[in-house]
Amino acid sequence: MEYAKEYSKKEKIVRFSLFTLFGMVAIVAHKVWLQPLFNDFGQRPHCYELLGLNGAEYIWHLLLIGLPVSFFLVASFMLPIGITGLREGRYPPRAMKVYRPTVVKKGLAAYFRSSIFLLLPFLVLLMAIWGFQQVDKMPVIDKEKLSTHLCSKT
Repeated sequence: MEYAKEYSKKEKIVRFSLFTLFGMVAIVAHKVWLQPLFNDFGQRPHCYELLGLNGAEYIWHLLLIGLPVSFFLVASFMLPIGITGLREGRYPPRAMKVYRPTVVKKGLAAYFRSSIFLLLPFLVLLMAIWGFQQVDKMPVIDKEKLSTHLCSKT
């Protein structure tokens, strides 16, 4: 039985420390900055503009196209692993290190895992394409009914 190359104990500690630090910064940024921004945007989308696009006019674009495209950008980091796994016919690929003892899968199981790593980003991209086609069918938000006096900053 062949096992994949593992991270050393020092590498594991450094990586987990960095992931923990990044995670804590992300949690604090979410609580302090993102959550209040999202809540305010949900209550007053017409008060926000980005690159000349009004939030109320483009909320469907953000939800149906923007979210899947951002997930695609994150999921695209899985593509090299999938391509290498298919090329080598094994999972995890030779250049990939793991955190715990992992048996290398070969044959159909390796091709299946690597194919998932390739398919997931493209499925998310297909969702964005589908959302692009659906966005015109969504109900129009009537800006006349939205109160503009809420937009004044105090």
